[in-house]
Amino acid sequence: MVAIHALTRIAEGAVLAGTCALAFFVPRIADACGASLPELHESVPADGDTYPANAALLFWGEAISVDKVTVTVDGEPAALVHAEFAQGLAPLVVKVEPEPLPGQTVVVAGEFCTEADNCTASITFTAGEPDVVAPTPNVEASFFALFEHAPFSYMQGCTQFEAAQALYVHLEQAPPAAGEALVLFKVTWNPGDEVDASAISLTERGVEATTIVSEALTAEHFGGADVRTEVCLEVLARDAAGNAAPPFELCPPCFMRSDATPLPAGSSAPPEPVWTDADAVPGSACALAMETTGEEPTSGEAPTSGEAPTSGSTGETGSQEETSDSATGGEDGPEKGCACDSDGAGGPASLLLLALGLIGVRRRR
Repeated sequence: MVAIHALTRIAEGAVLAGTCALAFFVPRIADACGASLPELHESVPADGDTYPANAALLFWGEAISVDKVTVTVDGEPAALVHAEFAQGLAPLVVKVEPEPLPGQTVVVAGEFCTEADNCTASITFTAGEPDVVAPTPNVEASFFALFEHAPFSYMQGCTQFEAAQALYVHLEQAPPAAGEALVLFKVTWNPGDEVDASAISLTERGVEATTIVSEALTAEHFGGADVRTEVCLEVLARDAAGNAAPPFELCPPCFMRSDATPLPAGSSAPPEPVWTDADAVPGSACALAMETTGEEPTSGEAPTSGEAPTSGSTGETGSQEETSDSATGGEDGPEKGCACDSDGAGGPASLLLLALGLIGVRRRR
């Protein structure tokens, strides 16, 4: 009888241990599938910033709200209300009412999680002069490229996909100045009903002169559309103060390459290839600039990563940096876009500038 009782206690202990183990592993399984606990990841402005008084406050995180958050302006209570003009720029967008005056101190503090108590934060910033100037993207220097590569598997949440091509969009602007509202680029493609393809909608923060947006795509993403002639990406640059530049189109792609070399599995687009003149798409700004300067592709040419071919100079090999949101990087200046760089001298460089002027109207549409 004692032995049976002991065995029963052992069995009960095993069940309890198994239950605890299951409880311990369930969150890990959920996290592997993309489910995340409520959490505040990032805010704009950050603590200590000077930020335009008329700009929306942007927050990124999981299951967040400002329902349990307060705001004061120079110690006086104010309100946080939805910023309709900034809708879509971040998961949570609010503005301070009444609008603070330049020089006033704004404190936003409280619990940002909707159903938890682990998102307490306090952000203090100084209200700057209102930002009323629209972003100024450098349209002629911006471009996109496509890399058709060997398929590899990647996960989005709990769904597995097979990536077979990668899109890289290079967006140029004047270097953002301190105290300006954050600029965000939205890149879209709508294939329409006549093409059996998937749409594209990407948003990236423009915190540098060069912003690179990358995306892993399936082999069937563009359907029957010919990327060289039938795909135009629309780009809209907006800032957190509600200012927007006129939308513009990028087409055709500047570079395309196919490479069947096997790639390891990943969760994002592979590093951007080192483009060469041989990758320039006929009819694109890159190809037109090369033809105008009389350059011919050479197998021994030193290429430049993520840039248009640079005539008469050696290139540098670089890689794309990635953030938690998406890939953003590049040290290239605004002049290193879809057209070849000039060396500042006459001759071919002057012809290159003429080529860029001729294609500017076509690319703006």
